[in-house]
Amino acid sequence: MAIGFQKAKREQVWLKVLLSGASGSGKSYSALRLAKGIVKKCGGGIAYIGTEGSRDKYYSNEFDYDLLQLEDPFSTDKYMEAIKTAVDAGYKVLIIDSLSHEWKWLNDTHDKMPGNSFTNWGKLKPKHRQFMDMVLNSPIHVIATARGKDDWVLEDKNGKQVPKKVGMGQQQDKDISYEYTVSLMISQDTHIASADKDNTHLFDGRYDVITEKDGEKLYDWANEGDIPATKKEMPTIGDMESVDNVDELKSVQKEIISLCAKLGGTKNELLMSTLKNFVKNGNPNAIKEVGKAKDCLNAIKAIENTQESEWNKKVNPVEMDA
Repeated sequence: MAIGFQKAKREQVWLKVLLSGASGSGKSYSALRLAKGIVKKCGGGIAYIGTEGSRDKYYSNEFDYDLLQLEDPFSTDKYMEAIKTAVDAGYKVLIIDSLSHEWKWLNDTHDKMPGNSFTNWGKLKPKHRQFMDMVLNSPIHVIATARGKDDWVLEDKNGKQVPKKVGMGQQQDKDISYEYTVSLMISQDTHIASADKDNTHLFDGRYDVITEKDGEKLYDWANEGDIPATKKEMPTIGDMESVDNVDELKSVQKEIISLCAKLGGTKNELLMSTLKNFVKNGNPNAIKEVGKAKDCLNAIKAIENTQESEWNKKVNPVEMDA
């Protein structure tokens, strides 16, 4: 197939905005102001995934949004199911407040896992990557918040050293800012936002409190250009098993492969036909759900029992009564 260059054209995109800051900086309020401005342009309502308990409702008298509250444990799967629910319901704007609870759940899960730390992260990170892909590729405008790594610094005010709380980075994956269209850090005392990444250039050199007008401008920027010819499909939750099931899945796959070898592998037409009922390419390692893998194993065991019975009949034929 021949390859070649073609003129690049600007296409419309779904906004992905990250708001970070120390506790009390106004991340939730700023997210709602942005969302309100976007919805003013596109309609469709605001979906709000909350992890902060009663605080998720603090601004319900000022903003119109529909709330889905997650409960502890804040697993990756719960976040992904909530995103899918928002998209399926037809919302145009989604607030995720906050991402930091998912990251904490990953770290807590990692700390409880036996064995090698590096190997364990190898099991966890793909699931986190799947979650981030869903955030970034879902057909919905996303405004996500992340808690800053709170720290205290001394600041000179009127000749006195006064302590000030600042958010240093995010309580999330270290490269998270690079993933978003816009990443804004919000000051704890002034609520002023400054960009540490901005593909839109709308916040270049700006140090202001976020308003609904910023949401409107972001929407206008996102909708410049052509409608994309094709859109990425949203990743599905079932594409990868939860962390708790990874080892069990591998164990069942190993048992399937061992049994397939015993039954003659690809030379056994009934075996291959049965495998392809569960996975199109006939490869047990391509099965990604424990339940499906167990069903496949049981079906192959049934083949083994049937063929063993037929073999026994040939070796030890039943004597007919005279």
